Amino acid sequence: MGTFELVLVRHGFSEGNEQGLLSGWSDVTLTQRGREELRELRRTADYPVTERYYSSDLVRCRDTFEELYAGRAVLDGLRPEFREIHFGSLENIRWKPEEFARFFRAWLSGVRVADEESREAFTARVRGAVNTLAEQCRAEGVHSATVVTHSGVIKTLLVSLRGLPDEAWRTTQVPNGRGYALVLDETGTELLSCEAI
Repeated sequence: MGTFELVLVRHGFSEGNEQGLLSGWSDVTLTQRGREELRELRRTADYPVTERYYSSDLVRCRDTFEELYAGRAVLDGLRPEFREIHFGSLENIRWKPEEFARFFRAWLSGVRVADEESREAFTARVRGAVNTLAEQCRAEGVHSATVVTHSGVIKTLLVSLRGLPDEAWRTTQVPNGRGYALVLDETGTELLSCEAI
């Protein structure tokens, strides 16, 4: 049985990050700070080379791909299934840090505050996205892929694949422009190893 390497990279610092928004599916752009940080990471960070490169279809991820990989890799496609949590009517409302904390405590415990995507539905979506990507790559004889995505996607996958408790979601760190290199079984369902990048 083979393996599948999945590199997950979080988008750069965005307008939503700067303003303290739940941006979710909203198409917020990178800030100038975000672009400069990504250019520095391009020079200094060691991102694994993979056979395929994908991005969430949202502009902050597409622009991150360009900043990090332009001239080094070709974007093989956009993957909307790797979007952030859909926050529904809560999107783009400015919240204080303590309000963010309260929201995510409720969300992680399965309580919906409004019409946001539930944790259960979000987890099923991103786990399904990984399984589908692994299956498509396997059918093409490809054993590794990079996806530029969002912090919620990365945190949810790490916690779910590791079988960690809810609190691990809130404490898992995914800095802008960084991420994790995962080695999965060939179906994308079992985590064999994980390394921060």
